[in-house]
Amino acid sequence: MKNGMILFLFLSCGLAMQAQYQKATILFKNNSVKEGYIKVRANEGVKFKETEEDQPVVYTHKHIVGYDVDGLKYRYVRSNGYGDPSLFIEMEKGKIILYGTYWQGGSTMSFGPGTQSRHVDGEPYYTYHMLINGNFIRIGTKLKKRHRKMFKDCPALVKRLENGRISSKSIPQAIEFYNENCGS
Repeated sequence: MKNGMILFLFLSCGLAMQAQYQKATILFKNNSVKEGYIKVRANEGVKFKETEEDQPVVYTHKHIVGYDVDGLKYRYVRSNGYGDPSLFIEMEKGKIILYGTYWQGGSTMSFGPGTQSRHVDGEPYYTYHMLINGNFIRIGTKLKKRHRKMFKDCPALVKRLENGRISSKSIPQAIEFYNENCGS
């Protein structure tokens, strides 16, 4: 009975470890593409296997541009001009490339030096960044008046933002409109 229980635990752990890999497409810097399975490592790239039985290979931003998983396009982008690039979700691509970062929601409270308590009570949301003319710009959760200046070459978009036909919080819709109508 004891050996049976140990075997069951061993097999369960093996299945749980296997479940951490997701089917994905990985994009290399030399424009080649591979399909297989990845496991995302916190700030250390991804482990990649072409088949579930293969030994994993670790790829970082030095090797890959990004990866596609579950319909989302994750891309490494150098956000500050120096240092290592960060991973963002590519949401729109054109003259303006829109990137997003997904947040679970909630707030952080501090109770003195060196202490923090995080409780999640808010709705999940995205913060947005855009790459326009080689400049990486943090937008946040809505387009502010200062951001509208960047769209001066697209008066139709500025007008839609001002009259509310496109909400200042509908950033993906605004960038899509720009790329389809003014971003040529």
